[in-house]
Amino acid sequence: MENMIERMLLAGAGAIALTREKAEEIVDDLVSRGEVAKNDKKEFVKKFLERGKDTKVEIEKIVEKTMTNVLNKFNIPTKSDIDALMKKIEKLTKK
Repeated sequence: MENMIERMLLAGAGAIALTREKAEEIVDDLVSRGEVAKNDKKEFVKKFLERGKDTKVEIEKIVEKTMTNVLNKFNIPTKSDIDALMKKIEKLTKK
């Protein structure tokens, strides 16, 4: 389980690290190899950056779901659980 979480975090870091400069390098390489027309470079860079953002959102969802499952599996209270308890304690101390 820990290994899976680590892999997801590393993949997320890679997706987040995709800067415009790096996207342009990748597309320049594709153009030089003839796999992308030079006129399409700008559009491909835009698609790479959009895909990076989409990937980041998906990875965040996966990590959040995984962390929630881990917390539930080990019966660890969430922040909302603790907040609810704090409200109950405050209410009881006011009496």
